[in-house]
Amino acid sequence: MFGRTVTVGMTAADVGRMETLVIGVLVLWVLVALGVAVVLGRGIRLADTRARAARALTTADLPAEFQPGVSARR
Repeated sequence: MFGRTVTVGMTAADVGRMETLVIGVLVLWVLVALGVAVVLGRGIRLADTRARAARALTTADLPAEFQPGVSARR
């Protein structure tokens, strides 16, 4: 009784496609997570590098022709 597999409305080909789909989604999820981890890690490394700089960046370091993208006026 416990040794039999009962599928309702699914053939062996459907089960194979479902397994392929699940494995494909898991692989895609791992690749996206790896990409996010790399981007986040590089951002943290860049922030650490800037924090260790001899002098912090200020507005005096901006070029003279710099214009802010957002107007302060309302």
